[in-house]
Amino acid sequence: MRSLKCMIIVLGTVLLLTAPCWAQQQPAKEADLIAVLQSDGPKAEKALACKKLVVWGTEASVPALAAYLNDPELASWARIALEAIPGDAPNQALRASLGQLKGRLLVGAINSLGVRRDEGAVAMLAEKLTDADADVAAAAATALGHIGGPQAVAVLTPALNTSTGIVKNAVAEGLLFCADRFLAEGKKQEAREIYDAVRKADVPKPRRVEATRGAILASGKEGLDLLAECLASNDKDFFAIGLSTARELKGAEVSKVLVGQLGPIQKGEEKKPALLTIKKAEYGAGDRWADVTQAVAAAVRNNTLRITASNALAGDPAPGVVKQLRMVYAIGGQEQTIAVKENDSVVLGESVAPADPRQVAILEALGDIGDPVGIEAIVKAARDGSWGLRLAAIRILGRVGDAQAVPVLVTAAAEGGELAQAAAEGLIQLPGSDVDAAIVEALRTAQGPVRVALLRAAGDRLVTAALPSAITDMDSGDPAIRLAAIEAVGMLVPLEQLDVLIRRLVTPRTPEEVNLVKAALVSACSRMPDLDAAANKLMTAWNNASPDARLVIVEVLGAMGGSRALAILGRLGKEGDDAVQDAVTRVLGEWMSADAGPVLLDLAKTGNPKYRIRALRGYIRIARQLEVPLEDRIAMCAQALQAAQRPEEKRLVLEVLRRYPTSTGLQLAVTLLSDAELRPEAADSAIQIAEKLPASDAATVARAMDQVIQANVGAELTQKAQAIRKKVGR
Repeated sequence: MRSLKCMIIVLGTVLLLTAPCWAQQQPAKEADLIAVLQSDGPKAEKALACKKLVVWGTEASVPALAAYLNDPELASWARIALEAIPGDAPNQALRASLGQLKGRLLVGAINSLGVRRDEGAVAMLAEKLTDADADVAAAAATALGHIGGPQAVAVLTPALNTSTGIVKNAVAEGLLFCADRFLAEGKKQEAREIYDAVRKADVPKPRRVEATRGAILASGKEGLDLLAECLASNDKDFFAIGLSTARELKGAEVSKVLVGQLGPIQKGEEKKPALLTIKKAEYGAGDRWADVTQAVAAAVRNNTLRITASNALAGDPAPGVVKQLRMVYAIGGQEQTIAVKENDSVVLGESVAPADPRQVAILEALGDIGDPVGIEAIVKAARDGSWGLRLAAIRILGRVGDAQAVPVLVTAAAEGGELAQAAAEGLIQLPGSDVDAAIVEALRTAQGPVRVALLRAAGDRLVTAALPSAITDMDSGDPAIRLAAIEAVGMLVPLEQLDVLIRRLVTPRTPEEVNLVKAALVSACSRMPDLDAAANKLMTAWNNASPDARLVIVEVLGAMGGSRALAILGRLGKEGDDAVQDAVTRVLGEWMSADAGPVLLDLAKTGNPKYRIRALRGYIRIARQLEVPLEDRIAMCAQALQAAQRPEEKRLVLEVLRRYPTSTGLQLAVTLLSDAELRPEAADSAIQIAEKLPASDAATVARAMDQVIQANVGAELTQKAQAIRKKVGR
């Protein structure tokens, strides 16, 4: 029995997956399928026939299918077909079975009548509402609900008060099905009467909640009082249905109801928290650090930071060594520093009492509805609420706000801490050109921290109209404004005005400006449509630049890329002083396109001997990691071997050859058999490559394995080479 059930289940799964294809195939002969049902064949085949009749069955199949309505193993398969076959014959067969079946089989037949919405079965199902088997009675109530219409309602309504237990629950559910259909058909009065009857009846809470939703939707403006009642309820389920129904209804009137239930928005006696602000965060070790300030700031929740120093923050900026997370932060305006060892955790800040979750939920609903009435309430909460409510409202405003939200968000962005982080993100996300205009207008008069927030928002939003203000602010006497302006200019400046940043690089106001100017130049140059022109602009400052500024120019050229930048770096790698050559070989070693290959190879061969190894390793890195045609990749390996003087770099080439096996690469690998120090590794590499080559390279493989065997590299490797040699048979 169990094996048959398993077989049927498997067949069912296969059929369900393949059914969409049947309609495109030659139709099965219905008569053949009926014959299978009437035969003494295996039940699994009969289940398959039932499933096919879902697609190709007609009224002619009904008698054969109906014969299995009392079969515990095949009844469900037969009903699936009967539910799909058009016409009244399946209805008649299912009705006829009601007097013969019991238990689960009877429940199944009743369910099928509900699926077919057979109005002719209403009277018979009404009789089953009082069946001694509660499951049967409950199934009848649900089926009547699916059938719907006045007749079903007339049968179910009295049973709402006379039934009990699971039957009563099913009666309520059936009535709700009827009401939902009335509502969909525009018969709101009929639907409302049913919803009201169910929600006032002594039925399980889920049914009353569902009925309440329906009553609100069916009552129009009159349902707003009921909506308000739900929103005022201390019962979380009725409160939740009020929120979800409000989202369905939408509109100004609904928003007014939500605002009315929001309650007073005031700070009260709340003590202002000592805000936790992440000033700077970096993860790494030695001279390899990744800036993770944004990631760490985003991890602050409820004015508290709980974080683990791990590679999840920034990949692995310094492989092979123990890293740490270094942070500069402020609590209540007092700056502090901390270093957290890799895999250790830290907790900073003092948690604040969270906002009233009901108020937050109502604000979220107002945001989803998006009506101006609701937006105004969210703005008020962001401006005047408690710290926790302000934070929640600010996050919502960033998603749904408009120009009126700008002053509130800017003020919050100037306060620091989690509020500032949320507000800054909101200022970036706010949609609309009117928001850009509001930011530009606010810049006319803003000062201090507010101006800093506006400059950052203008840069992040790419508000080009704010560029004149940002350029002027690069000379501000306020260091915070000055630094924010430099950052904004980097995001906004066009090629024609790139000189304002280049001049600042040559003559920075303070040492801390240098890194920010570098970042601004990278941002600006990298987005220029003409990279070569940007590179030429940078080089106009070379002769007047200090040694430190020249190193920054090299780093910017490396970060921005482009053919002109590459040519300049190639020249500086030979003609620059020692510090410049050092910087050039570093940035070229991290170049992200293969066009740096020839430059690096030239430096590896003819550049400063002090940096040739670094240049060669950068060249090999391109062959190993970047997108290069296979033939060119192997040619690069050959060039690298010619330039390599040490076994370390030759080993790196062998690793590339193993990663990209070719017959040419195999021949390169065996050339290193003559190097006593590399002989075992060369032999092992040749074997690994040979094992992956196709039969068409048999001759090359045979010659290479002969060389490995003759090199006498040890029993194990020799045996492997002999086995491959025997296999290719050359």
